[in-house]
Amino acid sequence: MLDVPLGAVDPTYRGRVAVLATKHGKEAQIAPALAPTGLLVEVTEIDTDRFGTFTGEVPRTGSPVEVAERKARAAMAATGRDAGLASEGSFGPHPGVPVLTADLEIVVLVDDLLGVVVAEQALSVDTAATSRTVAPGEDLSELCAAVGFPDQALICRPADGSPDGIATGLTRLPDLDRAVRDAARASADGLARVETDLRAHLCPTRRRVIAEAAERLAVRLMTRCPRCSVPGFGLTRSEQGRPCGLCGLPTRGPVAMVTTCSRCEHRERVPVPGPADPATCTWCNP
Repeated sequence: MLDVPLGAVDPTYRGRVAVLATKHGKEAQIAPALAPTGLLVEVTEIDTDRFGTFTGEVPRTGSPVEVAERKARAAMAATGRDAGLASEGSFGPHPGVPVLTADLEIVVLVDDLLGVVVAEQALSVDTAATSRTVAPGEDLSELCAAVGFPDQALICRPADGSPDGIATGLTRLPDLDRAVRDAARASADGLARVETDLRAHLCPTRRRVIAEAAERLAVRLMTRCPRCSVPGFGLTRSEQGRPCGLCGLPTRGPVAMVTTCSRCEHRERVPVPGPADPATCTWCNP
């Protein structure tokens, strides 16, 4: 949690209520992180799965920020509140090191009273995301130990992609063994695929990243725009191309950071001083 003295809290959100759209207990990460802002988090358990699921039954359409905003607005519509919160996560190649799998978590506040949508994010390579094809009766102890089972739940599905025989939220070995047999029986090749269940309430590593994103959102909600004074001023993007300290060629490192207001068009560009580490240069360190 952020260590912010009470006197530093911006009064804009003190005592206001934002409704959080979740069915997976994300209030445990988001509410404490936002406490320094004075914002009160109220949970509404709407069906967020209709906006997309990690297990793939419902595809997600739009960017993570767009999906999180839809969730928040659905919660606002259901409760009549003028502020809403939601989060959205996705797994994929790390933007700087594509061989690594990264977890990107977005937390969004929609504030119709101020007319702003404020989003923050956190990125981590500390993920439990994994998948393995197995046969019935195969020893799964190594896989379970590697992902942190049973704190990290598992999913089992037919290896051939059949929609039948899918089991989610597995946290007991007898249930996992039975799910492998059922999935293999439903698969044309007689095999099952075991993978981590990445829903937040069943994935400890995701919960930590969600909390980090929410803490960054709290900082942003306590930062006012220097032009219009509306809270939500913060980093929105970086400009790549920082020159390598050895060869001088552009790298993926940031040459400048851009901060933007959530409501007006005010932006500030802050150059990043000094050269990039040659270790990050694709020419010096391919």
